[in-house]
Amino acid sequence: MKVLAYRGVHGRLPTLLLALSLSWAHPALPPDESQHTGVPAEELFRNAQESARRGDYAQSERLYRHLLAVDPTILAARVNLGLACYWQRKDRVAIDELKKALQVNPREYSALLFSGLAYLDLGEYDLAQKQLFAAARVKDTEPLLFWALGSLAMTHGDADNAVYLLERSVALDPNNVPSVWLLGQAYARLAYREGKHPEAPADYAGLVEKTLQWLEARQPDSPPVHVLKGDVFVARKLTLAALAEYRRAQQLDPNWPDIHLLIGSLLGLLGEWDEALAELQLQLRASPDDTRAFTEMGSVLCRAGRYQEALPALQKALGRDHNNYEAAYRLGQVHVNLAEYASAIAPLERATQLEPGKSDPYYLLHRAYRALQQPEKADWALQQFNQRKAGGQ
Repeated sequence: MKVLAYRGVHGRLPTLLLALSLSWAHPALPPDESQHTGVPAEELFRNAQESARRGDYAQSERLYRHLLAVDPTILAARVNLGLACYWQRKDRVAIDELKKALQVNPREYSALLFSGLAYLDLGEYDLAQKQLFAAARVKDTEPLLFWALGSLAMTHGDADNAVYLLERSVALDPNNVPSVWLLGQAYARLAYREGKHPEAPADYAGLVEKTLQWLEARQPDSPPVHVLKGDVFVARKLTLAALAEYRRAQQLDPNWPDIHLLIGSLLGLLGEWDEALAELQLQLRASPDDTRAFTEMGSVLCRAGRYQEALPALQKALGRDHNNYEAAYRLGQVHVNLAEYASAIAPLERATQLEPGKSDPYYLLHRAYRALQQPEKADWALQQFNQRKAGGQ
């Protein structure tokens, strides 16, 4: 059973924008230019910052655009414009503006971090990883950075690395509920994972309980508490109990991020294909480019035996996230079941690279190689499958 990771759970906290926005550091503009809006440029910049401080990001965006129309070389204004767009959920626009800032200074930390966050929210995980890793090379003391890297690790099923990253985030900001909450999910995954011991031994079940107590003390009977309880039940393979917790979270907040993805995933595991697909369509209606929703839809359609329908969703998911094991494996499965054996090889080989210990991709490789009349490779793949199956994988 998969445990899904979430996007957007940091809630785009305004305090983070204020902490990471840039201050004025630019030569004074000539009087005839600085009066473009009837306000000196430096004052216009301060007004834009003040608008962001009040949470009026649309006004902040307008003021920064006025300023940049006069002088497009003001780097601080360009970066802050990108941040103002980001907090309005204009991810594509934010990325475009932050790219312009990075052309001027490729090591501009806020531009790297927030372009990575925007790509993360868009489900473009390959690009998100590139930007976030670049940000980490510039500065590694920002809790939001470690939250983002931990979220990315969870998306790729790497709970061991996620725990390390999220513990760093919490150490830097102990009262950050989203980081603590996601760390609890990572603890649950390690506590109840079968067939693979955690890289760093610990009482992860006890840590899950402590995390739940911490959350309940601060936000009793809240969506984060019920979603985390659902995550724990998912990790323990208690699907119906998990579904009840997710439903309770949905009652408390129908707009909770990714609630349709979570419920759709569980309905798929219960074999309720049409209901699962309806929930995933709701997720895609809210987030049309959600890579995880495409992956989950492809998985549900595969389990329902509807391989032709699964093909475009899985192709899109793997095209946006090269490190997506589930999409790679399921895409290989689709090609095998459609008798497109040559097309199955690349995604299945990618799946074995991402999860070397898993047996299922090797069995599908065996079938593909046998159909392609490559007996030596077919025998090798079957041997790899048998070795892993004997080891419980």
